[in-house]
Amino acid sequence: MSRQSQRFVPKSFNFLIFFLIASGISASEPISLEKILPDIEVVSKFQDRQKGLMYKKAIPENYGMFFIWNSKKVQCMWMKNTYIPLSVAYMDRSGKIINIYDMVPLSKISVCSDRPALYALEVNRGWFKRNNIKVGDILDLDKILQND
Repeated sequence: MSRQSQRFVPKSFNFLIFFLIASGISASEPISLEKILPDIEVVSKFQDRQKGLMYKKAIPENYGMFFIWNSKKVQCMWMKNTYIPLSVAYMDRSGKIINIYDMVPLSKISVCSDRPALYALEVNRGWFKRNNIKVGDILDLDKILQND
């Protein structure tokens, strides 16, 4: 066997192993939010985003408030005058979840995305966990954005 072949075979084998491992690691299919969260209120105006779920005493189990900002940047939310225990997920332009936080009712402490976000979804606390939705998952936002 030539010297060139002796180098080529191990490199080819390493590439093949890498390819097989990498092909098994694929992004999950986007999650159809409307199928698992049928009651979504979209808020894209500044005043609506600012009010959010303030002063409400309860929301239905499968209700969510979807926030749309005008620009992609680190976004922050707080729970001032909000009595309901909530969870919030920040998302990028593609719908990929950047962070999920559990929020404390009536807290004035801002909870911010780790990276620039364009969207957020607030739901009853624990909803993401109960629906097996986690950081890195991608939500299909097409229908939500079309209805805004």
